[in-house]
Amino acid sequence: MSAYSIRYVERAARRKDTLPGPQRASLENLEKRLVLNPFGPPAASNRDNSWSAAFTGGFITYIVSNRHVVINVIDLVAL
Repeated sequence: MSAYSIRYVERAARRKDTLPGPQRASLENLEKRLVLNPFGPPAASNRDNSWSAAFTGGFITYIVSNRHVVINVIDLVAL
């Protein structure tokens, strides 16, 4: 199985850029796990073809393109 690439939509990318260091590090650790398997833990199906996964102090919502082996992050929420 190939590793997936991760792309952020503009709004989610802006939010990612403003994360403080500890949250950003936690998100980067989450990304490392998701690129290997975007459907396994810690991912949760939203039952509408999107998935969510939490990191320390927030979560992302994403859709997966198996054809292009890409995870498209459509939202990032920092709590």
